[in-house]
Order: sequence, then structure tokens, then C-alpha cells
Amino acid sequence: MPTLIPLVTASNQNKDVCAGRFMSKSSSHLSFMSQLDIDQVANNARRTSIGCTLGKSWSGSEDLEKMIKVGMNILVINPAILPVDTYKDVVKSIREIEEDSDYGFIVAVAVDMIGAHVRTGSFSKGLSHEVNLEEGTRVTLTLDENYRNNCTKDMIFIDTESFPKLIHCLRKGDRIFLDEGQISLYIRDIGFDCINCIVEEGGLLGSFKRVCPPKNRLNQETVQASFMTELKFASDIKADFVLVNLIENAAMIQEARMHLPKNTKVFAKLENQESIKNLREIIEASDGVVICRSSLAMYYNPEKIFKLQKHIIGHCNVAEKPVFLTGQLIESMTSKPMPTRAEASDIANAVLDGADGLILTIETSWGSFPSETVDVVDNICREAERAIWYDISRSELNDMRIMRGLVNNSIKNVTGASAVEAAGSCGASAIFIVTSTGLSAMSLAMSRPPCIVIGIMADINVARYCLAFRGLHPYLFTGEKAAEWSEDIDNRINAGIEYARKTGLVKTGDRIVVVTGSVATSGSTNTIHIFTLEDDRGKLRIVGSPNESASTDKPGEGPQDNLPPTEPSRRHKYSVMLVRSHSAFGSVTDILSPV
Repeated sequence: MPTLIPLVTASNQNKDVCAGRFMSKSSSHLSFMSQLDIDQVANNARRTSIGCTLGKSWSGSEDLEKMIKVGMNILVINPAILPVDTYKDVVKSIREIEEDSDYGFIVAVAVDMIGAHVRTGSFSKGLSHEVNLEEGTRVTLTLDENYRNNCTKDMIFIDTESFPKLIHCLRKGDRIFLDEGQISLYIRDIGFDCINCIVEEGGLLGSFKRVCPPKNRLNQETVQASFMTELKFASDIKADFVLVNLIENAAMIQEARMHLPKNTKVFAKLENQESIKNLREIIEASDGVVICRSSLAMYYNPEKIFKLQKHIIGHCNVAEKPVFLTGQLIESMTSKPMPTRAEASDIANAVLDGADGLILTIETSWGSFPSETVDVVDNICREAERAIWYDISRSELNDMRIMRGLVNNSIKNVTGASAVEAAGSCGASAIFIVTSTGLSAMSLAMSRPPCIVIGIMADINVARYCLAFRGLHPYLFTGEKAAEWSEDIDNRINAGIEYARKTGLVKTGDRIVVVTGSVATSGSTNTIHIFTLEDDRGKLRIVGSPNESASTDKPGEGPQDNLPPTEPSRRHKYSVMLVRSHSAFGSVTDILSPV
């Protein structure tokens, strides 16, 4: 019988077990950072999800598959960019790619609601051309169609189709923001078909940029009608996620849910001061949140945005809700094949802050290098993920959840915590868990384990939602259900392991942790198994093993006190029957007992 593998305890949180490799001891976060290996190859599986806003240049099946292969997890649809029929064809192509790969590729489809909006026209020199609007200079916003595709530095066309009476609702002294708040204009006077302005905050302006007039000047009936139209569009194409705009409180989220299918997840876009004021109720009511930095920049000074980002991510991490970041992530790659160093650092810091995912907007919708952009973001994320001290992150998260009363001592929760600790101790490459609703896998991933979590499930809707959670890789089991429960669970786990081998998530010689139940009852998760993968690829006997009994020895008694020396073995099994928590996650001998 194998000896227990000692877990990392509060007094020994000094090893980085990412990808199963141990770092030297660290006594502080400063010590940990100073020991980061700059030359280490970031060959770990990426945990952070990447969402890509669809563009015309890659709406064909081959291009979609290419984007998936380079790392796209979520296809984001902006209803304003392409015709509705094109989006329906794209979603159909995505589903066919999933089926043809036997769900080796799983992609969620998200609709990014933008509401009724106003945009600028384009410049005659091309989409990549920009003009510099200097502070104090005069500029005219015109409705003259002659300037729609011929904007100049002095005359900028604005498309007010959604708000045809807008020009008559504005007043002298109002402020208009261009390009998500990057440029601020002060209205000097208003003509029959033009708005004469003075540039207050200057900057570079490109084509088709968003124009944001004062909110109280917009026709609210038009805003609401657009809101309902986009919800119907999301429902028609059977979107997995809807990124809902205009959210100011929990009631608005509930209103959106009423018009969407049951399986569609509602993500709240945080865009204004009201959404920040009601942050906790919005997080609780939603299935996830999206931090829209560009929109928030219209309400908060630039030096406040980084703090807002950390504040929101922290609340979401504690509440176990996925949080995405969008807005000016890597915009230089719209026209260049490489990012700036500042952009690379910005993305890395978002990962270090705890973001579950990143959503690329103009970079992939209008950019010239969409696949290259995803590849660059993938590399940055993997590097950043290797620079996280998971032991400390996990401990701090657990402490905060305890303070808020979000942690209970159910066998299921203790098993999950023990599996995470076991993975850290043995340098596991992955934790495998069979789940029907996905909740146990999501909770496991949100505890920030030192390795990826592979959730094995049979519901494609659950699998797609899992893509929103950092470090959670869904595997859809499409095989037939075995008559015996234990055999069925074994089949699912073995299929999941084979999938992980084929995709490079695990390899021969890696240790893995498998979490299962002991009986065919929902919520019975109570057993941890540790395996070393061998190259024979024989079927593992897990739940259906000959020895099914659980140890009920008390701490300090029974077989764990007389364990024989460690012997070569491919399988270790522990049942979580004894719990006496000594730290945030309990100590080894109290939580794990050998079977």
C-alpha cells in the first residue's frame, strides 16, 4: 500500500507546481517573483479564455477553424458589423466544426449587445487611416452623406440612423465623446445638418468610431426597442452567452433573462457608474460580468481604471463568477503583426489580477492580423499564468470566501479542496472530474488549483459555459451510457484522459488527480484518486475497482499509521471520510485516508 503524499500546508506554501515542476522555496511574494525563470518555456496549457469578435475577413468555415486552432474559445458577435444572415451561417459553421471534430473543439457563441448607437464615417484614404484632432481646434460633425466615406480632419460624418432626431435634441454646451471616450468635443453651436464643436480632449480618430452623446439626449424608446431586438437576435441564433449592455442593477439582468432561452447565460457589461455602485448585486444576479474599460473611461479618470479592474475582478473571484476584460487590449495589432510592450504587460497584468478571459474587439473584427493576434495573446497568457503563486492565491481566496460565509464543510466541498491540495503536492498536470451540471468542476477551477481542471460532462450547453471559467477545460462525452454506474463513470473518465492525451493536456509519465463519487447519487463526490499515466494506455479501473470500501479509521488509528514503504504503483486512492480542518483546506492526514 502506497504512503501518503504530503500536501502543501500553511507552513509550507513555497512551491510552484505549475505543469508539475517545483520551484525553490519562497518565503514571501517578493522572494517568489525574484525566482521566476525568465528562460523557462511556457508550454503549459493556457487557462485564460480568449473571445474574438467576428470580422468579415474570417467569416468562412476554413478561417473559423483556423481561429479555433490558434486559440479562440468564444466567438463574439457584434450585431452591427455584418448582416444577420451571415451570422446565422457562421453559427451553423461553428456547430458543424464541433460535430466534425467529435467535440474535440468546443466553442461558445456570445452576442455582444451594443444597443442603438451612432458611429462616424470612414476616411477616403482607407480604414487604417487616422487623423489627429488637436485640443482647441474646431471640428464639425455633419449629416451630409457626401462625407460618409470621405471624412476629413475638419468634417466628420456621423450616422444617426438609430436616432434621426438626435441633432435637434442636443444643446450648446453639451459634450460628445468619440471612440469610447478617447476624444471629447464641446458643442459650440448647432446648424441645420451639422454640429460645430471644439476639441477638448484630442487624439487619433479612425473610421467607424462610436459617437457617445449625453445619455439624457437619447430617445429612450429607441434604446429599449434596440435592446429587445438584440435579445431576440441572440435567441434566434441560439447564442450561448449574451453580453448585456445598459446594466445598472440586478433587476435589469432579470428582465433580460425573461426574453432568452433557459440555457443562455447572461453576462453583465459594466459600463457606467451605476453598474459599479451596484456591483455586488449585479455579480450575484448574473452568470458572469464583462469589464468594459473603454466605456468606464468616460466616467472615470485614466488613473482610476486599473483600480476599477482589480476591484471588480476581486469581487468576481470571491463570488466564483467568471469575469472578462475588454477594451483596448492589443489595438496596435489592428494594423501591425506585433503588439507594443505596454499592451503585452497590460494583458499579462489582467491575467495576474485574476481575469477569467479576454475579449478582443476591433483587433479581430477590423484588424488585418486576427489569427496572429490570438496567437500573441495566447503566448502572453501562458507566460503570465506561470508567474502566479497559486498557493497564496488559493489561500487568500478561501479566506475571503470564509469571511463572506460562502464556504461550507460539506463532503463535496472538502473533497474538492483536498483534490486541489493533492494536485499541488504530487505535481499533477490535471484534475479530472465527472459532472452533470458543471457546478463541481466550475467551483474546483475557481479555487485556483495549480493545474488545469478537465470537466467530463454529457451536456453541450454545460460544456460551453465551462469555457468561461479560467483553467477549466470541458470534455463532452458522446459515448453510450453503460448499464452499471461504476462502469459508466470509468468509461467517461478514461475517455476524458484519452482526449487529454490527444490534445497534449497530459502525457505519459504525468500524474493526474481524479475526483469521483462513491455511489450513483448526485452530490456524492467524496473520493480522490491519484494516477501516474503509463504508455500502455490500458483502461483504468477507477470507480469500478475491486476494492470499493471506504476507510473509516480515525486520525491516529488504523492502517495509515503502519503504511509500508512506497512501492512503484500507478494508482493511489483516497476516500474523503475524515475531516478535521487545521488550515484553510485541512491537513493531509485528517482529510485523506488510504483505501
